[in-house]
Amino acid sequence: MYLQLNMKKSDFQFDSFIVTKSLFELNHNLDFLDLNINFKPTGKLDKTNNKFNLILGVKINDTSNNLNIDVEFIGYFKYTNLDDSNIKNFLYQNAPAILFPYIRAYISTLTTLSGINPIVLPTLNLVHLKDDLLNNIEEVDLS
Repeated sequence: MYLQLNMKKSDFQFDSFIVTKSLFELNHNLDFLDLNINFKPTGKLDKTNNKFNLILGVKINDTSNNLNIDVEFIGYFKYTNLDDSNIKNFLYQNAPAILFPYIRAYISTLTTLSGINPIVLPTLNLVHLKDDLLNNIEEVDLS
C-alpha cells in the first residue's frame, strides 16, 4: 500500500551550483594528518526577484603546508512568501547546509583523482557561519 502525499513546493528552493574556483597544491610529502578547514561565506540577495546567491569559499590546509585546497562555490537559491525573519533563517542557516554536501563531494573527488587518499570532510553544523554571512550580504538585482 502506498501513501499519497500532497506535494507542495517549498518556499525556499535550491536551483543549482557552480564551482568558480578550484586550487589544489600538494607538496611531495604526503603526510598530512592535521587539517585546517576555513570558510568564507558571502552572498548576494535580490529581494525584488526573490533570489539569493550564496558564495561559499572553503580553504583546507595541513599544519605542515604539504596540502593546500582552495575552492569557491556559488549556490543559486530562490524563495517565495518569506518575510525578513524567515529569510534570515533560510538564507543564512539553511543555504550553507544545503550547499556543503556538494563541496564535500567535490573535495573528495578532487583528492581521489589527484592520486592521493580521498579527503572526506566530516559533516559539519555550519550554524556558526550565520553571523559572517549576515555581515557579508550585498543587496543587488540578480535578474
